[in-house]
Amino acid sequence: VGQALAGRLRHDAELMLGYPPQPREMIGRRLLSASRNVLYRVNTLAVTFRLTGKREYADRAIREMLNAAAYSDWNPSHFLDVGEMTLAVAVGCDWLYELLTPEQRSMIGQAIIKKGLKPSFQEKQGWVRSSNNWNAVCHAGMVAGALAVADRKPELARRVIERAVKNLPRSMKAGYFPNGAYPEGPMYWAYGTEFTTVLLALLDGAFGEDFGLSAQPGFDKTGDFILATTGPTGKPFNYADCVNSRGASFATVWLARKFDRPDWFDAGMKKLLARVSEARPRSVAEGGNRLLPLALLYLQVPKGENPAPLAYCSGGKSLVPISVHRSDHTAKAAWVGLKAGAPAGPHGHMDGGSFVFEAEGYRWAADLGMEDYTRIEAAGLKLWDSAPGADRWKIFRIGPESHNILRLDGQPQNVNGKSRIVKFNEHSTKLDLTPLYAPAVKKATRTAALLPGRVLEIRDRLTGLAPGVEATWQMCTFAEPEIRADGTLLLRHGKQELAVNKNCPGDWQIVPETQLRRPFDSPNPGARMIRFTVPAPADGNLEWIVTLSPLRRNASLSR
Repeated sequence: VGQALAGRLRHDAELMLGYPPQPREMIGRRLLSASRNVLYRVNTLAVTFRLTGKREYADRAIREMLNAAAYSDWNPSHFLDVGEMTLAVAVGCDWLYELLTPEQRSMIGQAIIKKGLKPSFQEKQGWVRSSNNWNAVCHAGMVAGALAVADRKPELARRVIERAVKNLPRSMKAGYFPNGAYPEGPMYWAYGTEFTTVLLALLDGAFGEDFGLSAQPGFDKTGDFILATTGPTGKPFNYADCVNSRGASFATVWLARKFDRPDWFDAGMKKLLARVSEARPRSVAEGGNRLLPLALLYLQVPKGENPAPLAYCSGGKSLVPISVHRSDHTAKAAWVGLKAGAPAGPHGHMDGGSFVFEAEGYRWAADLGMEDYTRIEAAGLKLWDSAPGADRWKIFRIGPESHNILRLDGQPQNVNGKSRIVKFNEHSTKLDLTPLYAPAVKKATRTAALLPGRVLEIRDRLTGLAPGVEATWQMCTFAEPEIRADGTLLLRHGKQELAVNKNCPGDWQIVPETQLRRPFDSPNPGARMIRFTVPAPADGNLEWIVTLSPLRRNASLSR
Protein backbone atom coordinates (compact mmCIF):
# COMPACT_ATOMS: atom_id res chain seq x y z
CA VAL A 1 0.00 0.00 0.00
CA GLY A 2 2.83 2.38 0.85
CA GLN A 3 4.47 2.02 -2.56
CA ALA A 4 1.16 2.54 -4.33
CA LEU A 5 0.43 5.68 -2.32
CA ALA A 6 3.93 6.99 -3.01
CA GLY A 7 3.27 6.44 -6.70
CA ARG A 8 0.07 8.46 -6.53
CA LEU A 9 1.86 11.31 -4.74
CA ARG A 10 4.58 11.39 -7.42
CA HIS A 11 1.88 11.52 -10.10
CA ASP A 12 0.11 14.44 -8.41
CA ALA A 13 3.35 16.27 -7.70
CA GLU A 14 4.36 16.02 -11.34
CA LEU A 15 1.09 17.66 -12.41
CA MET A 16 1.54 20.37 -9.78
CA LEU A 17 4.84 21.40 -11.33
CA GLY A 18 2.88 22.83 -14.25
CA TYR A 19 0.33 24.81 -12.23
CA PRO A 20 0.71 28.45 -11.21
CA PRO A 21 0.60 29.13 -7.46
CA GLN A 22 -2.84 29.26 -5.87
CA PRO A 23 -4.28 32.79 -6.12
CA ARG A 24 -6.03 34.41 -3.18
CA GLU A 25 -9.55 33.62 -4.35
CA MET A 26 -12.54 34.06 -2.06
CA ILE A 27 -15.63 31.89 -2.51
CA GLY A 28 -18.41 33.73 -0.77
CA ARG A 29 -17.03 34.67 2.64
CA ARG A 30 -14.42 31.91 2.64
CA LEU A 31 -10.80 31.56 1.57
CA LEU A 32 -11.01 27.95 2.66
CA SER A 33 -10.78 26.37 -0.78
CA ALA A 34 -7.52 28.23 -1.45
CA SER A 35 -6.13 27.28 1.97
CA ARG A 36 -6.94 23.63 1.39
CA ASN A 37 -5.41 23.66 -2.05
CA VAL A 38 -2.18 25.14 -0.68
CA LEU A 39 -2.12 22.49 2.06
CA TYR A 40 -2.68 19.74 -0.51
CA ARG A 41 0.07 21.02 -2.77
CA VAL A 42 2.67 21.68 -0.09
CA ASN A 43 2.10 18.34 1.62
CA THR A 44 2.21 16.43 -1.66
CA LEU A 45 5.24 18.21 -3.09
CA ALA A 46 7.25 18.15 0.15
CA VAL A 47 6.60 14.46 0.78
CA THR A 48 7.42 13.63 -2.83
CA PHE A 49 10.69 15.53 -2.51
CA ARG A 50 11.54 13.47 0.58
CA LEU A 51 10.70 10.29 -1.31
CA THR A 52 12.63 11.10 -4.48
CA GLY A 53 15.23 13.71 -3.55
CA LYS A 54 14.31 15.64 -6.71
CA ARG A 55 14.78 19.33 -6.05
CA GLU A 56 12.09 20.49 -8.50
CA TYR A 57 9.38 19.24 -6.14
CA ALA A 58 10.85 21.16 -3.22
CA ASP A 59 11.27 24.30 -5.31
CA ARG A 60 7.65 24.14 -6.44
CA ALA A 61 6.46 23.73 -2.84
CA ILE A 62 8.57 26.69 -1.73
CA ARG A 63 7.11 28.77 -4.54
CA GLU A 64 3.61 27.87 -3.30
CA MET A 65 4.50 28.81 0.28
CA LEU A 66 6.03 32.14 -0.67
CA ASN A 67 3.00 33.00 -2.77
CA ALA A 68 0.64 32.24 0.14
CA ALA A 69 2.89 34.19 2.51
CA ALA A 70 2.44 37.22 0.25
CA TYR A 71 -1.36 37.21 0.51
CA SER A 72 -2.78 40.35 2.08
CA ASP A 73 -4.17 38.15 4.87
CA TRP A 74 -5.45 34.59 5.40
CA ASN A 75 -9.05 35.71 6.02
CA PRO A 76 -9.24 35.79 9.82
CA SER A 77 -12.97 36.54 9.70
CA HIS A 78 -13.42 32.82 8.88
CA PHE A 79 -10.65 31.34 10.99
CA LEU A 80 -10.77 27.84 9.53
CA ASP A 81 -9.09 29.41 6.50
CA VAL A 82 -6.26 30.69 8.70
CA GLY A 83 -5.92 27.36 10.50
CA GLU A 84 -5.47 25.32 7.35
CA MET A 85 -3.22 27.88 5.66
CA THR A 86 -0.98 28.19 8.71
CA LEU A 87 -0.64 24.41 8.88
CA ALA A 88 0.27 24.28 5.18
CA VAL A 89 3.00 26.90 5.38
CA ALA A 90 4.37 25.70 8.74
CA VAL A 91 4.62 22.04 7.76
CA GLY A 92 6.25 22.96 4.47
CA CYS A 93 8.73 25.18 6.31
CA ASP A 94 9.66 22.26 8.57
CA TRP A 95 9.99 19.66 5.81
CA LEU A 96 12.02 21.93 3.54
CA TYR A 97 13.80 24.13 6.08
CA GLU A 98 17.36 23.36 4.96
CA LEU A 99 16.49 24.33 1.37
CA LEU A 100 15.06 27.75 2.25
CA THR A 101 17.26 30.80 2.04
CA PRO A 102 17.42 33.09 5.10
CA GLU A 103 15.25 35.59 3.26
CA GLN A 104 12.63 32.94 2.46
CA ARG A 105 12.63 31.68 6.05
CA SER A 106 12.08 35.23 7.25
CA MET A 107 9.23 35.90 4.82
CA ILE A 108 7.44 32.66 5.67
CA GLY A 109 8.04 33.09 9.41
CA GLN A 110 6.73 36.65 9.40
CA ALA A 111 3.62 35.52 7.51
CA ILE A 112 2.94 32.79 10.07
CA ILE A 113 3.28 35.32 12.89
CA LYS A 114 1.36 38.22 11.34
CA LYS A 115 -1.31 36.36 9.37
CA GLY A 116 -1.68 33.25 11.49
CA LEU A 117 -0.69 33.42 15.14
CA LYS A 118 -1.30 37.05 16.09
CA PRO A 119 -4.81 37.23 14.59
CA SER A 120 -5.72 34.23 16.74
CA PHE A 121 -5.40 36.46 19.82
CA GLN A 122 -7.28 39.41 18.32
CA GLU A 123 -10.97 40.10 18.95
CA LYS A 124 -13.12 37.28 20.26
CA GLN A 125 -12.20 33.92 18.76
CA GLY A 126 -15.04 31.52 19.51
CA TRP A 127 -13.18 28.51 18.14
CA VAL A 128 -10.60 28.66 20.96
CA ARG A 129 -13.04 27.20 23.49
CA SER A 130 -15.56 25.65 21.09
CA SER A 131 -16.72 22.05 21.20
CA ASN A 132 -16.88 21.48 17.45
CA ASN A 133 -14.39 20.72 14.65
CA TRP A 134 -13.18 24.34 14.51
CA ASN A 135 -11.38 23.76 17.81
CA ALA A 136 -9.21 20.96 16.44
CA VAL A 137 -8.60 22.47 13.01
CA CYS A 138 -7.62 25.92 14.21
CA HIS A 139 -5.54 24.77 17.18
CA ALA A 140 -3.68 22.30 14.94
CA GLY A 141 -2.78 25.07 12.52
CA MET A 142 -1.76 27.43 15.30
CA VAL A 143 0.44 24.82 17.04
CA ALA A 144 2.15 23.98 13.74
CA GLY A 145 2.79 27.68 13.21
CA ALA A 146 4.05 28.11 16.77
CA LEU A 147 6.53 25.27 16.39
CA ALA A 148 7.77 26.75 13.10
CA VAL A 149 8.57 30.15 14.63
CA ALA A 150 9.44 29.11 18.19
CA ASP A 151 13.07 30.09 17.70
CA ARG A 152 12.17 33.70 16.85
CA LYS A 153 9.01 34.13 18.96
CA PRO A 154 9.35 31.73 21.91
CA GLU A 155 6.87 33.47 24.20
CA LEU A 156 4.20 33.66 21.50
CA ALA A 157 4.79 30.01 20.65
CA ARG A 158 4.44 29.01 24.30
CA ARG A 159 1.12 30.84 24.63
CA VAL A 160 -0.24 29.19 21.48
CA ILE A 161 0.73 25.68 22.54
CA GLU A 162 -0.49 26.03 26.12
CA ARG A 163 -3.79 27.40 24.82
CA ALA A 164 -4.24 24.39 22.56
CA VAL A 165 -3.42 21.85 25.27
CA LYS A 166 -5.89 23.55 27.60
CA ASN A 167 -8.77 23.80 25.14
CA LEU A 168 -8.57 20.75 22.87
CA PRO A 169 -10.24 18.57 25.55
CA ARG A 170 -13.42 20.61 25.02
CA SER A 171 -13.86 19.38 21.46
CA MET A 172 -12.55 15.91 22.32
CA LYS A 173 -15.14 15.44 25.07
CA ALA A 174 -17.96 16.62 22.82
CA GLY A 175 -16.61 14.61 19.89
CA TYR A 176 -15.75 11.25 21.44
CA PHE A 177 -17.24 10.77 24.91
CA PRO A 178 -18.16 8.14 25.95
CA ASN A 179 -17.81 5.59 23.12
CA GLY A 180 -16.13 7.52 20.31
CA ALA A 181 -19.21 8.68 18.36
CA TYR A 182 -18.80 12.02 16.60
CA PRO A 183 -21.87 14.28 16.96
CA GLU A 184 -21.36 16.05 13.64
CA GLY A 185 -21.52 12.81 11.64
CA PRO A 186 -18.92 10.68 9.82
CA MET A 187 -17.84 13.37 7.35
CA TYR A 188 -17.02 15.85 10.07
CA TRP A 189 -15.49 13.00 12.07
CA ALA A 190 -12.94 12.79 9.26
CA TYR A 191 -12.36 16.54 9.36
CA GLY A 192 -12.22 17.04 13.11
CA THR A 193 -10.37 13.80 13.82
CA GLU A 194 -7.76 14.26 11.12
CA PHE A 195 -6.79 17.63 12.56
CA THR A 196 -6.98 16.29 16.11
CA THR A 197 -4.53 13.54 15.17
CA VAL A 198 -2.29 16.03 13.36
CA LEU A 199 -2.19 18.16 16.50
CA LEU A 200 -1.36 15.16 18.70
CA ALA A 201 1.35 14.06 16.25
CA LEU A 202 2.84 17.57 16.27
CA LEU A 203 3.02 17.62 20.06
CA ASP A 204 4.42 14.12 20.23
CA GLY A 205 7.05 14.93 17.63
CA ALA A 206 8.12 18.17 19.30
CA PHE A 207 7.90 17.17 22.97
CA GLY A 208 7.80 13.38 23.01
CA GLU A 209 4.29 13.45 24.50
CA ASP A 210 0.84 14.85 23.84
CA PHE A 211 0.24 15.95 27.45
CA GLY A 212 -2.45 13.34 28.01
CA LEU A 213 -4.72 14.51 25.19
CA SER A 214 -4.88 11.13 23.46
CA ALA A 215 -6.14 9.66 26.76
CA GLN A 216 -9.31 11.76 26.67
CA PRO A 217 -12.32 9.45 27.35
CA GLY A 218 -13.74 7.84 24.24
CA PHE A 219 -10.91 8.80 21.90
CA ASP A 220 -9.48 5.29 22.07
CA LYS A 221 -12.86 3.95 20.85
CA THR A 222 -13.54 6.30 17.97
CA GLY A 223 -12.29 3.82 15.38
CA ASP A 224 -15.18 1.58 16.45
CA PHE A 225 -17.57 4.41 15.56
CA ILE A 226 -16.26 4.88 12.04
CA LEU A 227 -16.30 1.13 11.37
CA ALA A 228 -19.85 0.77 12.69
CA THR A 229 -21.21 3.72 10.70
CA THR A 230 -19.84 2.38 7.41
CA GLY A 231 -22.49 0.19 5.79
CA PRO A 232 -21.91 -2.99 3.79
CA THR A 233 -22.04 -0.86 0.61
CA GLY A 234 -19.14 1.25 1.92
CA LYS A 235 -21.38 4.29 2.32
CA PRO A 236 -21.50 6.05 5.69
CA PHE A 237 -24.45 6.58 7.99
CA ASN A 238 -24.67 10.13 6.69
CA TYR A 239 -26.61 11.90 9.41
CA ALA A 240 -26.11 15.63 10.07
CA ASP A 241 -24.09 17.51 7.43
CA CYS A 242 -22.47 14.55 5.72
CA VAL A 243 -21.82 13.41 2.16
CA ASN A 244 -22.85 9.95 1.02
CA SER A 245 -19.36 8.56 0.54
CA ARG A 246 -16.31 7.69 2.59
CA GLY A 247 -12.72 8.49 1.63
CA ALA A 248 -9.31 7.18 2.59
CA SER A 249 -8.30 8.70 5.91
CA PHE A 250 -4.98 9.67 7.44
CA ALA A 251 -6.72 9.65 10.82
CA THR A 252 -7.73 5.99 10.54
CA VAL A 253 -4.13 4.97 9.83
CA TRP A 254 -2.79 7.08 12.70
CA LEU A 255 -5.39 5.83 15.17
CA ALA A 256 -4.86 2.17 14.27
CA ARG A 257 -1.17 2.51 14.95
CA LYS A 258 -1.54 4.70 18.03
CA PHE A 259 -3.96 2.38 19.80
CA ASP A 260 -2.66 -0.91 18.36
CA ARG A 261 -5.99 -1.60 16.65
CA PRO A 262 -5.31 -3.25 13.29
CA ASP A 263 -9.04 -3.98 13.02
CA TRP A 264 -9.61 -0.26 12.47
CA PHE A 265 -7.41 -0.38 9.37
CA ASP A 266 -9.85 -2.92 7.99
CA ALA A 267 -10.40 -4.35 4.52
CA GLY A 268 -12.74 -1.49 3.66
CA MET A 269 -10.18 1.15 4.62
CA LYS A 270 -7.44 -0.70 2.76
CA LYS A 271 -9.67 -0.84 -0.31
CA LEU A 272 -10.30 2.91 -0.12
CA LEU A 273 -6.59 3.59 0.27
CA ALA A 274 -5.77 1.26 -2.63
CA ARG A 275 -8.35 2.97 -4.81
CA VAL A 276 -7.00 6.46 -4.21
CA SER A 277 -3.42 5.21 -4.53
CA GLU A 278 -4.06 3.58 -7.89
CA ALA A 279 -5.95 6.54 -9.35
CA ARG A 280 -4.15 8.77 -11.83
CA PRO A 281 -6.36 11.83 -12.36
CA ARG A 282 -5.69 14.10 -15.31
CA SER A 283 -5.93 17.19 -13.14
CA VAL A 284 -5.31 17.96 -9.47
CA ALA A 285 -5.60 21.71 -9.88
CA GLU A 286 -8.55 21.97 -7.50
CA GLY A 287 -7.13 20.06 -4.57
CA GLY A 288 -7.50 16.59 -3.14
CA ASN A 289 -6.98 14.59 0.04
CA ARG A 290 -4.66 17.12 1.60
CA LEU A 291 -3.58 15.19 4.70
CA LEU A 292 -3.30 11.75 3.12
CA PRO A 293 0.39 12.19 2.21
CA LEU A 294 1.12 12.12 5.94
CA ALA A 295 -0.27 8.56 6.12
CA LEU A 296 3.01 7.34 4.67
CA LEU A 297 4.60 8.10 8.05
CA TYR A 298 2.22 5.76 9.91
CA LEU A 299 1.49 2.86 7.55
CA GLN A 300 3.34 0.35 9.71
CA VAL A 301 0.07 -0.66 11.34
CA PRO A 302 0.16 -3.88 13.43
CA LYS A 303 -1.15 -6.90 11.53
CA GLY A 304 -4.37 -8.67 12.39
CA GLU A 305 -8.04 -8.07 11.73
CA ASN A 306 -10.75 -9.05 14.17
CA PRO A 307 -14.37 -8.77 13.03
CA ALA A 308 -16.14 -5.74 14.44
CA PRO A 309 -19.13 -6.24 16.76
CA LEU A 310 -22.50 -6.55 15.05
CA ALA A 311 -23.95 -3.69 17.09
CA TYR A 312 -22.68 -0.30 18.24
CA CYS A 313 -24.13 2.35 20.53
CA SER A 314 -22.69 5.78 21.18
CA GLY A 315 -23.80 5.64 24.81
CA GLY A 316 -26.62 7.54 26.47
CA LYS A 317 -24.35 10.44 27.45
CA SER A 318 -23.20 11.06 23.90
CA LEU A 319 -23.98 14.56 22.65
CA VAL A 320 -25.80 13.05 19.65
CA PRO A 321 -26.81 9.45 20.47
CA ILE A 322 -26.73 6.94 17.61
CA SER A 323 -26.84 3.18 17.27
CA VAL A 324 -26.02 0.72 14.49
CA HIS A 325 -27.00 -2.93 13.97
CA ARG A 326 -25.94 -5.40 11.30
CA SER A 327 -26.96 -8.99 10.67
CA ASP A 328 -23.52 -10.28 9.69
CA HIS A 329 -20.25 -9.19 8.09
CA THR A 330 -21.04 -10.08 4.48
CA ALA A 331 -21.53 -7.61 1.63
CA LYS A 332 -25.26 -8.43 1.59
CA ALA A 333 -25.79 -7.93 5.32
CA ALA A 334 -28.78 -6.09 6.70
CA TRP A 335 -27.52 -2.91 8.36
CA VAL A 336 -29.46 -0.12 10.06
CA GLY A 337 -28.33 3.13 11.63
CA LEU A 338 -30.55 5.13 13.98
CA LYS A 339 -30.15 8.69 15.20
CA ALA A 340 -31.44 10.50 18.28
CA GLY A 341 -30.40 13.89 19.66
CA ALA A 342 -31.69 17.42 19.03
CA PRO A 343 -32.03 19.18 15.65
CA ALA A 344 -30.09 22.12 17.11
CA GLY A 345 -27.06 19.87 17.70
CA PRO A 346 -23.77 20.52 15.86
CA HIS A 347 -24.38 20.54 12.09
CA GLY A 348 -27.76 19.13 13.05
CA HIS A 349 -30.69 18.25 10.83
CA MET A 350 -34.33 17.77 11.79
CA ASP A 351 -33.82 14.02 11.85
CA GLY A 352 -34.46 12.77 15.39
CA GLY A 353 -35.59 9.15 15.10
CA SER A 354 -34.36 8.85 11.52
CA PHE A 355 -32.85 5.67 10.12
CA VAL A 356 -30.93 4.39 7.11
CA PHE A 357 -31.16 0.78 5.95
CA GLU A 358 -29.13 -1.46 3.68
CA ALA A 359 -29.69 -5.08 2.67
CA GLU A 360 -28.55 -7.27 -0.21
CA GLY A 361 -25.91 -4.70 -1.15
CA TYR A 362 -28.25 -1.71 -1.61
CA ARG A 363 -29.29 1.27 0.52
CA TRP A 364 -33.08 1.16 0.58
CA ALA A 365 -33.74 3.84 3.20
CA ALA A 366 -31.57 6.85 2.41
CA ASP A 367 -30.54 10.19 3.89
CA LEU A 368 -29.86 12.91 1.32
CA GLY A 369 -27.04 14.32 3.44
CA MET A 370 -25.68 17.82 3.45
CA GLU A 371 -26.65 20.83 1.37
CA ASP A 372 -24.12 23.04 -0.43
CA TYR A 373 -23.25 25.83 2.02
CA THR A 374 -22.25 28.38 -0.61
CA ARG A 375 -25.44 27.80 -2.61
CA ILE A 376 -27.65 28.42 0.42
CA GLU A 377 -25.70 31.45 1.61
CA ALA A 378 -25.81 32.91 -1.91
CA ALA A 379 -29.60 32.63 -1.78
CA GLY A 380 -29.54 34.91 1.24
CA LEU A 381 -30.59 32.31 3.79
CA LYS A 382 -29.11 32.26 7.29
CA LEU A 383 -27.77 28.73 7.17
CA TRP A 384 -26.26 28.70 10.65
CA ASP A 385 -29.24 30.03 12.58
CA SER A 386 -30.83 27.00 14.26
CA ALA A 387 -33.54 28.82 16.23
CA PRO A 388 -37.15 27.63 15.86
CA GLY A 389 -38.55 28.84 12.55
CA ALA A 390 -35.11 29.83 11.23
CA ASP A 391 -34.03 29.59 7.60
CA ARG A 392 -32.03 26.43 8.30
CA TRP A 393 -35.19 24.37 8.74
CA LYS A 394 -36.62 25.59 5.41
CA ILE A 395 -33.82 23.83 3.52
CA PHE A 396 -35.14 20.55 2.19
CA ARG A 397 -32.16 18.33 3.00
CA ILE A 398 -31.87 19.79 6.50
CA GLY A 399 -35.50 20.22 7.54
CA PRO A 400 -38.10 17.57 8.37
CA GLU A 401 -39.42 16.90 4.85
CA SER A 402 -36.43 14.82 3.69
CA HIS A 403 -35.81 12.55 6.67
CA ASN A 404 -37.08 9.11 7.65
CA ILE A 405 -39.04 10.36 10.65
CA LEU A 406 -42.51 10.80 12.06
CA ARG A 407 -44.50 13.97 11.31
CA LEU A 408 -47.50 15.31 13.25
CA ASP A 409 -49.82 17.51 11.20
CA GLY A 410 -46.83 18.33 9.00
CA GLN A 411 -45.17 20.34 11.75
CA PRO A 412 -41.39 20.49 12.33
CA GLN A 413 -39.76 18.77 15.27
CA ASN A 414 -38.96 20.82 18.36
CA VAL A 415 -35.57 22.33 17.57
CA ASN A 416 -34.19 22.00 21.09
CA GLY A 417 -35.97 18.80 22.03
CA LYS A 418 -33.45 16.01 22.54
CA SER A 419 -34.49 12.44 21.83
CA ARG A 420 -32.68 9.63 23.62
CA ILE A 421 -31.72 6.00 23.26
CA VAL A 422 -33.51 4.31 26.16
CA LYS A 423 -32.86 0.65 25.35
CA PHE A 424 -30.16 -1.06 23.32
CA ASN A 425 -29.06 -4.63 22.70
CA GLU A 426 -27.39 -6.56 19.90
CA HIS A 427 -30.53 -6.69 17.76
CA SER A 428 -32.62 -3.63 18.60
CA THR A 429 -32.71 -0.01 19.76
CA LYS A 430 -35.55 1.91 21.37
CA LEU A 431 -35.70 5.70 21.07
CA ASP A 432 -37.71 8.09 23.19
CA LEU A 433 -38.80 10.81 20.74
CA THR A 434 -41.20 12.61 23.10
CA PRO A 435 -39.17 15.86 23.45
CA LEU A 436 -39.22 16.29 19.66
CA TYR A 437 -43.03 16.37 19.50
CA ALA A 438 -44.25 17.57 22.91
CA PRO A 439 -46.76 18.91 23.80
CA ALA A 440 -48.57 17.35 20.84
CA VAL A 441 -47.89 13.91 22.34
CA LYS A 442 -47.69 12.52 25.82
CA LYS A 443 -45.21 9.83 24.71
CA ALA A 444 -43.55 8.97 21.40
CA THR A 445 -41.20 6.03 20.91
CA ARG A 446 -39.59 4.27 17.97
CA THR A 447 -38.06 0.79 18.20
CA ALA A 448 -36.00 -0.67 15.38
CA ALA A 449 -35.03 -4.34 15.32
CA LEU A 450 -33.21 -6.60 12.88
CA LEU A 451 -35.11 -9.86 12.49
CA PRO A 452 -34.08 -13.16 10.87
CA GLY A 453 -34.01 -13.02 7.10
CA ARG A 454 -32.36 -9.57 7.12
CA VAL A 455 -35.72 -7.96 7.86
CA LEU A 456 -35.94 -4.55 9.52
CA GLU A 457 -38.89 -3.89 11.81
CA ILE A 458 -39.81 -0.32 12.78
CA ARG A 459 -42.35 -0.07 15.60
CA ASP A 460 -43.75 3.39 16.44
CA ARG A 461 -45.99 4.20 19.40
CA LEU A 462 -47.69 7.56 20.06
CA THR A 463 -49.91 8.34 23.04
CA GLY A 464 -51.81 11.43 24.16
CA LEU A 465 -52.53 12.83 20.70
CA ALA A 466 -55.48 15.10 20.15
CA PRO A 467 -58.14 13.19 18.16
CA GLY A 468 -57.74 13.78 14.44
CA VAL A 469 -54.07 14.77 14.53
CA GLU A 470 -52.49 13.33 11.39
CA ALA A 471 -49.40 11.22 12.06
CA THR A 472 -47.21 10.52 9.04
CA TRP A 473 -44.56 7.85 8.57
CA GLN A 474 -42.07 8.73 5.81
CA MET A 475 -38.95 7.27 4.21
CA CYS A 476 -36.64 8.56 1.48
CA THR A 477 -35.47 6.05 -1.14
CA PHE A 478 -33.74 5.90 -4.51
CA ALA A 479 -35.41 2.60 -5.37
CA GLU A 480 -38.37 2.35 -7.77
CA PRO A 481 -41.60 2.21 -5.73
CA GLU A 482 -44.73 0.38 -6.79
CA ILE A 483 -48.03 0.39 -4.92
CA ARG A 484 -49.59 -3.01 -5.50
CA ALA A 485 -53.28 -3.71 -6.09
CA ASP A 486 -53.63 -5.00 -2.54
CA GLY A 487 -52.28 -1.71 -1.15
CA THR A 488 -48.85 -3.04 -0.23
CA LEU A 489 -45.63 -1.39 -1.38
CA LEU A 490 -42.73 -2.89 -3.30
CA LEU A 491 -39.35 -1.23 -3.91
CA ARG A 492 -37.13 -2.34 -6.78
CA HIS A 493 -33.50 -1.77 -7.62
CA GLY A 494 -32.45 -3.71 -10.68
CA LYS A 495 -33.33 -7.32 -9.96
CA GLN A 496 -33.57 -6.70 -6.23
CA GLU A 497 -36.85 -6.20 -4.41
CA LEU A 498 -37.85 -5.02 -0.95
CA ALA A 499 -41.33 -5.45 0.46
CA VAL A 500 -42.51 -2.64 2.73
CA ASN A 501 -45.48 -3.80 4.80
CA LYS A 502 -47.47 -2.09 7.53
CA ASN A 503 -50.16 -3.28 9.92
CA CYS A 504 -52.24 -0.10 10.01
CA PRO A 505 -54.66 1.89 7.84
CA GLY A 506 -53.54 4.69 5.56
CA ASP A 507 -52.78 4.48 1.85
CA TRP A 508 -49.20 4.58 0.63
CA GLN A 509 -48.21 7.77 -1.16
CA ILE A 510 -45.21 8.36 -3.39
CA VAL A 511 -43.78 11.88 -3.48
CA PRO A 512 -41.87 12.38 -6.75
CA GLU A 513 -38.42 13.90 -7.12
CA THR A 514 -39.84 17.15 -8.52
CA GLN A 515 -41.45 17.90 -5.14
CA LEU A 516 -38.35 17.15 -3.10
CA ARG A 517 -36.82 20.61 -3.21
CA ARG A 518 -37.49 24.33 -3.18
CA PRO A 519 -36.05 26.81 -5.71
CA PHE A 520 -32.94 27.44 -3.58
CA ASP A 521 -32.30 23.74 -2.84
CA SER A 522 -30.00 21.41 -4.74
CA PRO A 523 -31.80 18.84 -6.90
CA ASN A 524 -32.13 15.29 -5.61
CA PRO A 525 -32.12 13.20 -8.81
CA GLY A 526 -33.69 9.78 -8.40
CA ALA A 527 -34.95 10.39 -4.87
CA ARG A 528 -38.53 9.70 -3.80
CA MET A 529 -40.40 9.85 -0.52
CA ILE A 530 -42.76 7.04 0.43
CA ARG A 531 -45.21 7.74 3.23
CA PHE A 532 -48.58 7.03 4.79
CA THR A 533 -50.75 9.09 7.14
CA VAL A 534 -53.06 7.92 9.92
CA PRO A 535 -55.39 10.21 11.93
CA ALA A 536 -55.32 9.82 15.71
CA PRO A 537 -58.41 8.03 17.04
CA ALA A 538 -60.60 9.26 19.88
CA ASP A 539 -58.34 7.78 22.57
CA GLY A 540 -55.31 9.62 21.11
CA ASN A 541 -53.15 6.49 20.81
CA LEU A 542 -51.48 5.15 17.68
CA GLU A 543 -49.17 2.20 17.16
CA TRP A 544 -47.95 0.51 14.01
CA ILE A 545 -45.26 -1.81 12.74
CA VAL A 546 -43.55 -1.33 9.39
CA THR A 547 -41.33 -4.13 8.06
CA LEU A 548 -38.74 -3.85 5.31
CA SER A 549 -38.13 -7.33 3.92
CA PRO A 550 -35.63 -8.20 1.17
CA LEU A 551 -37.18 -10.60 -1.36
CA ARG A 552 -35.57 -13.21 -3.52
CA ARG A 553 -35.95 -12.69 -7.24
CA ASN A 554 -39.51 -13.46 -8.39
CA ALA A 555 -40.64 -13.88 -4.77
CA SER A 556 -44.09 -12.67 -3.87
CA LEU A 557 -44.92 -10.16 -1.19
CA SER A 558 -46.42 -12.86 1.01
CA ARG A 559 -43.25 -14.92 1.00
